[in-house]
Amino acid sequence: MKKILACIFAVSVITTAAFSKNFFSQRFFEIKVGTDVDFSNNLFAMNDFMKKDLVIDLRKIADDCPEEGFNIRADLAPVSEINLNIKDFHLGLSSGIEMYESLSVGKDLFDFLGYGNSIGETLNFSLNNDTDVFAFSQLSVGFKIARLKIRVEPAVFMPILSVRGGGGSVTVLNDADGNVNMGIDLNLDVYSAIELKKNDEGSVSFDVDKIESILTSGYGFDLGGGVALDLTKSLTLDTTCRIPIIPGHLNYKSNVQGGFDYKMKLSDFENAEKTERETTVTNMEDSLAVHRPLKLDVYLNKNFLGSLFNARAGAGFGIRRPFSDYAVFYPEYYLGFGINLIDIIKVGVSTQYKDQLFIHQLGTTFNIRLIQLDLGISSQSSSFKKSLSVGGVGAYAYVTVGF
Repeated sequence: MKKILACIFAVSVITTAAFSKNFFSQRFFEIKVGTDVDFSNNLFAMNDFMKKDLVIDLRKIADDCPEEGFNIRADLAPVSEINLNIKDFHLGLSSGIEMYESLSVGKDLFDFLGYGNSIGETLNFSLNNDTDVFAFSQLSVGFKIARLKIRVEPAVFMPILSVRGGGGSVTVLNDADGNVNMGIDLNLDVYSAIELKKNDEGSVSFDVDKIESILTSGYGFDLGGGVALDLTKSLTLDTTCRIPIIPGHLNYKSNVQGGFDYKMKLSDFENAEKTERETTVTNMEDSLAVHRPLKLDVYLNKNFLGSLFNARAGAGFGIRRPFSDYAVFYPEYYLGFGINLIDIIKVGVSTQYKDQLFIHQLGTTFNIRLIQLDLGISSQSSSFKKSLSVGGVGAYAYVTVGF
């Protein structure tokens, strides 16, 4: 084992000496695995709950709720990569999953909780669920011509699931005995790569007997990449993009209905009487064309004192669900500052608006050539105010091994 490690280290030294000026700056061959994960909301901050004596002020919550309503957001993006770097040439292959989930309820529900309503008056509030799940495989080719660095990233993707608006409703009724009767009705139109079905336990799952259909149809294609131009030795202009080319297709549509009924007192939520309704799944013949988000961003990168300090600033835009009736345009920006100790230890802080989230992040890199760890944590939310008070938390962790 010691001889094998010694050989790997020797090869690393030789390839580095031949192809790189800095021993720690670039591996010849590497394997990388990791994930990004985010969870946030736009109403509650973490310090609202981290108190010895927790007091729930329903009127304050109603007043603080944004006009667009209460929103919960979750994202997950695990990925694995294999990379080959030879001087100014890069070749990589990656695969992973991208998941987006957003659940919203109107402000009027919180106005009711804070200020109440008349006895016997029935109130209806809407629920909105928004979901996209993709699997992808991507090829990355990069090379340098004079002061110009070019990277091309064609990708094949498979949409797995999409829920576009709708979701159900919440019905509330006060009775004369001081009880609150609440009904939650779920009504989702789900587009999927595999047909949904109701299993023996009463929950909804994919029909695994039809899994072969995901391997024979539904693929889409998009083209990403970037161009970096060295304006000076310490200043670089960098452009990145992802352009949808061919949509993927979700070949199954299912309507899922179900719900819950609660009877409770406002002063005793924990002892609510709960009744669960039967879940039904109705399959229909329909399909949906799906693209991954369109992206375009431009950055300026500046080094100070050699490469000891660096700054990065940029702006751009994204279009989620481009070329569809559900297209959403949003701007993006990024501002970050970092310290780099000869590529062994890096520490960076940044603030950005990305994929409709405000993110304030601290990240670190530890690199000892054969292994590299990239770790980061962030405070974030779809509300700028709540992103500053930890309305949500994001994190990333990546491990890279190679020589």
